[in-house]
Amino acid sequence: MVGPRILIVEDHHVFSDALELLLGERLREERVGRAEFRRAATVAGGLGLVREDGPFDVAIVDLMLRDGDGADVVRKIKASSPETRVAVLSSALDLSGSLEAGADEVIGKERPLVEIISHLACLAGVGPDVSAAKGARQKRHVSA
Repeated sequence: MVGPRILIVEDHHVFSDALELLLGERLREERVGRAEFRRAATVAGGLGLVREDGPFDVAIVDLMLRDGDGADVVRKIKASSPETRVAVLSSALDLSGSLEAGADEVIGKERPLVEIISHLACLAGVGPDVSAAKGARQKRHVSA
């Protein structure tokens, strides 16, 4: 079964590897299918993937990237593909601008990894938020 297409824009490679491994496993366990992941470590790389390989079902974007602000990636994704569900995942203290940029969910990296994966899986169509993911979603800020 073909699963969701997921974009990860994250400059910490070990964290990005963990997200792909754990989220991919969770989606397979929940019989959502085998997710296709594309990854970038910079704003430029993320924008390139959005332009060349989009649309994606879900995008996971870090705010603080080496070459700029991940909010630029969020805006571009939502402008070109408004149906893409976008989660900002960052250690930045002020994440309020992420919702303004168009993110559907904002998750602080200080959360336990199992909780982060659970929120991301919901965006991909797993769990209690499945009906919300397919219809009108309420934007959420998940932090400590």
